[in-house]
Amino acid sequence: MKSAEVTLISQEEQKLDPVRRYAWSDRVELIKKIIDVEEAMIAATNSQFHNAVAQLRILNPNVEFVVDGLDEDKEVREGRIATPHDDDLSPDDH
Repeated sequence: MKSAEVTLISQEEQKLDPVRRYAWSDRVELIKKIIDVEEAMIAATNSQFHNAVAQLRILNPNVEFVVDGLDEDKEVREGRIATPHDDDLSPDDH
């Protein structure tokens, strides 16, 4: 590796990890951390979804909500509940 490349990597690492928390982590540790963060995000999203449904029920006590087909992984498209397209999940494909 050239000196300029090493310096660039060090500067980039410094921006991403200014307190050097992950400086001595190996690849496996970093992958595990990514997986842990992803799992925590999914759990939080799921909890927020169910909390929003519960709030709607409290705010609308006289409305009987139909929850069959209700799914936090789906989206409303053209007035219908639908599974997101794979290309909708990747902004690079547009």
